[in-house]
Amino acid sequence: MGARAIGLSQAVTALPDYEWNVFFNPAMMSQEGRHASFFAMRYYDISELTDYGLAATYATDYGTAGVGLHTYGFDLYRESRYRLAYMNEFYNIRVGLAANMTHLSIHDFGSDVGFALDIGVAYNIFDNLILGAKFSNINRGTIGEVEEELPRDMAIGISYTLSDRALFVSDVYKDIDFDFSYRGGVEIHIIEILRARAGITTNPQTLSFGFGYVSSLIRADIAVQRHDVLGWSPGLDFAVTW
Repeated sequence: MGARAIGLSQAVTALPDYEWNVFFNPAMMSQEGRHASFFAMRYYDISELTDYGLAATYATDYGTAGVGLHTYGFDLYRESRYRLAYMNEFYNIRVGLAANMTHLSIHDFGSDVGFALDIGVAYNIFDNLILGAKFSNINRGTIGEVEEELPRDMAIGISYTLSDRALFVSDVYKDIDFDFSYRGGVEIHIIEILRARAGITTNPQTLSFGFGYVSSLIRADIAVQRHDVLGWSPGLDFAVTW
């Protein structure tokens, strides 16, 4: 979710105040203001393989609440996710919970719904260094008559801000069914309103690049990701803060 995340190769487990942390690490949702975002990404220039997402967060004196919608696929196969998230801070430790409902529809095979719970935590080691972790589907939710387990994964990451000019992020990611993956990215502040990003992942091997426009009210991002075998995937998002 989110073109900024794509540009950083999804190494966002410890990325602070990101509009799409509703889907990544709910513990890192913004503790200030209100945000609404839209995202679209087309995989490998195939129209049927397109992601769409919406996310919104609302910060209060009692924590931050978030909602999200993500849909992927076409008439023959459609997968949609609906999320509710909440985060608060206790003794300088951020804790976030997210409830996820997945609706899966396959032509001629019907549809079903599954539920999963995610948890995230984060801690500011220093003002400019954050450690974060998230764990998905901790209840081991399933879907379908055969009770196929919904995706279950975990990630541990750090983010380091170098003055106001650069941000470095790094994650170690593990899906229960696949090998460990390393994700890393850097964001450079070219000028006050313009950002440049690059990132890399292993398992699978990908490279990512992107740019972003940032102001006090809006953020607009574009990114492309190159899979070592399948090719290029462009994405964009737009966010409003008030």
